[in-house]
Amino acid sequence: FTGFVAARQHMQMIDTIGAEIVESIEEAHTATHIIVTDGATKFRRTPKLMVCICKSPNIIKLEWLEQSAKEQRVLDTAPYLLVGDKEAEKHYSFSMKETIQNGIQVRETTGGVLGGLYVYICSGVAGNDAPSTKELNLIIEAAGGKVLSSLATCKLLDPAKTIVLTSDPSTSSQLREPGVRNILKLGGKTMKTSWLFHVIITQCINPVIELD
Repeated sequence: FTGFVAARQHMQMIDTIGAEIVESIEEAHTATHIIVTDGATKFRRTPKLMVCICKSPNIIKLEWLEQSAKEQRVLDTAPYLLVGDKEAEKHYSFSMKETIQNGIQVRETTGGVLGGLYVYICSGVAGNDAPSTKELNLIIEAAGGKVLSSLATCKLLDPAKTIVLTSDPSTSSQLREPGVRNILKLGGKTMKTSWLFHVIITQCINPVIELD
């Protein structure tokens, strides 16, 4: 569950169908079914959702669990996918149908939408209208990216595949951090957190970063 609080009866339904609940964001990458709305609560792009959406195509409504419990078996998710939520899709500028399709494809080809990329998170990014450092790391890793703790001493195989993640807007101090200017000279790119969140929610990199 993410984006709303599950009722006790829904927790019991999970037991009924023989499933297990994943509560912590640290374990979110293991979730196979992600229930994102109870029908009354609006869809939210939570850190937990951003981890899960990188790993599973089953982004579903609570109705799936209710009907599965009613039939006492795990139902196919296709009729219960959260597609066509016009308000959410307009707010976050994405199409859930396309996101699900994109996610399946990138997991098969590169191991995730950030597969093959290195990401350095500048100081002041986490918590500044953004998830915590731990949450950002988990999101990037779930997407197949490798988080760099430093640019100053890191010997990169290909700087052109390196993203320097800044806050939105970026600050001059972030661009002056050790190693940043050198990486940019060698072909690295600076991207803002808004870019990262859009990449995750769409499961598509734009602008495209070549991996070959």
